[in-house]
Amino acid sequence: MKLRHKIVLDRFIGKPLAFLLNGVVWPLGKIARINHDDSVQNVKTIAVAKLLGMGSILRATPMVRALKERYPSAKFIFITTLKNKPLVESLDLMDECLCIRDTTLTFLLMDTLRLLFKLWRYRVDLYFDLEVYSALSTILATLSLSRNRYGFYRTSTAFRVGLNTHLVYFNDAQPISKIYLQLARACGIKQFEQKIARIQLSPQARSDLRDWLHGRRLKENSDYIVINPNASDLLLERRWPSSYFVSLINALSEPWNRPIFLVGSLAERSYVDTLMKQLSPQAQAATFNTCGEFSLETTMALIERARLMVTNDSGLYHIATSFGIPVISLWGPVNPSHYADMERKDNFIFYSKDVYCSPCVHRTDFPPCKGNNICMKSISPKDVYLKACKVLKISPKANLLALEETYTKEQSQDFDIIIRMRKKRS
Repeated sequence: MKLRHKIVLDRFIGKPLAFLLNGVVWPLGKIARINHDDSVQNVKTIAVAKLLGMGSILRATPMVRALKERYPSAKFIFITTLKNKPLVESLDLMDECLCIRDTTLTFLLMDTLRLLFKLWRYRVDLYFDLEVYSALSTILATLSLSRNRYGFYRTSTAFRVGLNTHLVYFNDAQPISKIYLQLARACGIKQFEQKIARIQLSPQARSDLRDWLHGRRLKENSDYIVINPNASDLLLERRWPSSYFVSLINALSEPWNRPIFLVGSLAERSYVDTLMKQLSPQAQAATFNTCGEFSLETTMALIERARLMVTNDSGLYHIATSFGIPVISLWGPVNPSHYADMERKDNFIFYSKDVYCSPCVHRTDFPPCKGNNICMKSISPKDVYLKACKVLKISPKANLLALEETYTKEQSQDFDIIIRMRKKRS
């Protein structure tokens, strides 16, 4: 299912169901007198649910680590969608990963029912729902029959008040890892480390990468740059303009003179192919489109050894920060102070603070710019190029005026975020 369909399903079916469920759960809770004790001896099984967002899963690892320290004997279950399973398993923090396929409504319903049967069998003691606005995730948490259900509340999520046993205010002015840690505080944890977990790659992933490099006669130990010009359908407006990426790669190809790898999923290959065709002959010779050629784990192995990664705000950004490599990240619809790793010295953040409608994520279902993401267009390719040269310790040789021309062309487009409820009379 497309994201738009998921949002409609959640708003127009999930929310009414959640309010109806309130009328049953609240009185039953009063009658049943369930024991909500969360002491170490009374907690055998813990479930953590984050259905969407690889970056959010990584940012939740400090919370999971804190829970494991408090409940060392408990069984830990992670609930997510199928595409996130390789990432969850590579973190080596969970005993089991239960997945839901969300590609069609039929799969979603079938897998949810199957998941509920498993959760009933496990008798979950603590259930942490990391989705902030979703009514369907709240219904899933409630129907799991967990003794304690932790989640977030805002004015827009009033339906959770009678369904969760513990609610924490979601303050989007705070770093997301710190927000997740408030859920750990709700069960008595007071000390924790905010550093995200490092991904543990399998020998097979590294072997697959070596084979791929050898097949293209590329040196295994050669330095290279990884560029992610994509953003998931959670919000395509997070993409820096493709013309900017073309200008950046063209500019880097001369002084760098080593491989540049473009990464993404199979669904993103066509978009990146179009970008590749616009590169200069010199840049094309050094640039490789790996979209769809690797598994997620092999892509992570490629990122792990990069000399530099340039990326939009995406799950791959958080994977790069997990490995501790230098990263240039590009932000617009999301405020980097909320999701980015702000304290690392080799994490270089580009964000235009003066764009009126930025940030828009977590404030509206659909961006007010309707795709004309001026916040991303306001990040100059010249500035990114000069920062990349500094990180790579190479002398900038590109024509900076050409980079400025690309920037000026994008800036000249009309920009309008006004929603007109009534058409003007002619």
